[in-house]
Amino acid sequence: MKKIMAGLIAIVFITNTLHAQKDNTDIDIVQAVFGKSKRLIINDYMQLDDKEKNSFWHVYDEYEEKRKVIEKESLVLLKEYADNYETMSDTEARKLIVSFMKNMDEYNVLRKVYFRKMEKVVGSLKAATFIQLEAFIQIGSQANLQSQIPVIGELEELGLGTVEPKMEN
Repeated sequence: MKKIMAGLIAIVFITNTLHAQKDNTDIDIVQAVFGKSKRLIINDYMQLDDKEKNSFWHVYDEYEEKRKVIEKESLVLLKEYADNYETMSDTEARKLIVSFMKNMDEYNVLRKVYFRKMEKVVGSLKAATFIQLEAFIQIGSQANLQSQIPVIGELEELGLGTVEPKMEN
């Protein structure tokens, strides 16, 4: 557990940096660093034997490429929210939350697909360990990012800003 916590501290640092990034190149760089930290955590916990290592890391690399695309979409949504939460209309809020839920569904579908692939190469127990680690890391990173942005209307309630409702046409 200490290894996961140390890794999560590194990931929290990286997600703090990622939150500040605006350019896709910067996001790609941060994702690469994040991926290296994450890979170390997973390597420590998976306890793969020599026979399993090549197959596991091949499937893991496929998974990571697809996960990064979904993560990038979630970061774009988060940036869109951060840019617009003070003046968000009902229509914009609906669009963002529907997109957010679709993004979460994409993560879950990806995990299901790759659980089955991992299961074939390392067995059910290690595949489940991978999915558990993956969920733990993702949830920790998302919680950190989410804690950095206010909930819709939160600034108004705290008296830190006034938000005028946006008129729709």
